[in-house]
Amino acid sequence: MDTIKHALVLTGEVQPGFVADQVWPALAAYFRMEPERLRNELLARAPISIKESDDLAKLQGLQSGAAAAGAVTELHAIGPDGSVFVLVGNTPRGPVPTSYVEQRVRSGAWPSDISIASVGSSAWRPFIAPSAAPARVPPPDQQATVAFSAVNPGAAAPAADLRTVAAAPGTPMRPVEPLAGSAGLLPEGLIVHAGFWRRFAAYSLDSLILGVPFALIFGLLVYQGFKAAFSGENPGGMFVLLYFLFYVAAIVGSWLYFAKFESGAHQATPGKRMMGIKVTSTSGQRISFGRATGRFFAKIVTNLIPFGIGWMLAGWTGRKQAIHDMMATTCVVFREVEPGRPMPTTRPPMPWYGWVLNILPFVFALLGAVAYGWFMATLLGGMSSMSRDLGNMDIPDMGGTDYSTTMSSSSSDADRAAVQIGLSAILPEVTALQLEAAEALASTGECASDTRASSNTWIGMIELGGAAPDCTITVRLSASSDIPFAARIERIEWTWTGSDWACSSSMDSSYLPWPCD
Repeated sequence: MDTIKHALVLTGEVQPGFVADQVWPALAAYFRMEPERLRNELLARAPISIKESDDLAKLQGLQSGAAAAGAVTELHAIGPDGSVFVLVGNTPRGPVPTSYVEQRVRSGAWPSDISIASVGSSAWRPFIAPSAAPARVPPPDQQATVAFSAVNPGAAAPAADLRTVAAAPGTPMRPVEPLAGSAGLLPEGLIVHAGFWRRFAAYSLDSLILGVPFALIFGLLVYQGFKAAFSGENPGGMFVLLYFLFYVAAIVGSWLYFAKFESGAHQATPGKRMMGIKVTSTSGQRISFGRATGRFFAKIVTNLIPFGIGWMLAGWTGRKQAIHDMMATTCVVFREVEPGRPMPTTRPPMPWYGWVLNILPFVFALLGAVAYGWFMATLLGGMSSMSRDLGNMDIPDMGGTDYSTTMSSSSSDADRAAVQIGLSAILPEVTALQLEAAEALASTGECASDTRASSNTWIGMIELGGAAPDCTITVRLSASSDIPFAARIERIEWTWTGSDWACSSSMDSSYLPWPCD
């Protein structure tokens, strides 16, 4: 004896005398689920099969409990055609048994060409009610009213009070009432809306696209700032202005990137397009540039909420909206969702590169933490070395008496000798520059003005300048750790006096191999 499988269908209707605001919380409690989940996962897609089983008595027990809560459910046999999705009001409903669709069509509640799609398929086709051929009647011990009325499932009722598959065409059933406040809005659920991790992957790719040029520009500014500082220049307010302009450009660039792309023809940034999602209004329409602008700057509020909860709401709410989506009344949906077209029936799987993009930010954060630790260790090591070098210098006390603070007098003498040898090696190059500067002054009456590099590792930069007749040659020593600390970033300057070059230096004269003030 064949066993007939049945499905318990939640129609989304409430029984006469009941109030929907009380029925659905009671039904959620009966099913032991959160009311919000009942609304998002069941009512948003009603009519929908909530239970399929070979045990008819068990399904009738569930039906009785739903009836006590005030919800209308129906029992339907699952035939060889199985279950299908139905497009009602341009919104996918179900899945429901094909026999349920046939009943609705025969009763006149739905047109015979209503669009259906098999479970697991996104191909919609018209449903044509089969001819009223005699159906196989199940044995008495398995027989059930296929469209069992939930008004009083346990008691016999007149045939006119029951909803049957063979209902007369002139007695249409009540259509499923839309949820309060949902008219014109996209339905809730994971099939329509992109969740947190898919959006996070898209944002990671967009951040990478924007971050690379911004990082290069910022790195260049930092490099120029350090270069100016180590050369002894005073950049003044110029670098402050450049940093300010950089941050303004970063904000404006990010705003135009997101607003133009999300309000454009594809309704998506490159990251969103890669992930197959786009931004729409809550009714599925393309948004304007103004709304996209508001959505971008609303992210400031999203970022202000602690622990990233403002972003995480994109994984928790029915329409997967973060705070800025709620403020701008927008949704992030799958590419297949289009106004005036049937809704998809299946959720696209996450592509493999989406998971890679989700992992990358955490990898970068880990590498950044490691790099920061290495940098701090190097910095502290350099400060320790500097402290040892300072300890090797002779510092006079306030009374004018020299007290040696060197850890080793032999080490201090060795540094002094090394500096003198190194500076002696730059003297030929300086002498040649002095002759060149004197000739330029004699021939043009003006001082040579130039900045030059040197192949000598002790020299960081050479500057020729001054105002005639007081021409100057300034040698700025290198900041390299290859030379003793006492000579790093020091300055030695020669000034033309009309007959000779006078020397002055920021270094202790005891380190110089020639007389200098």
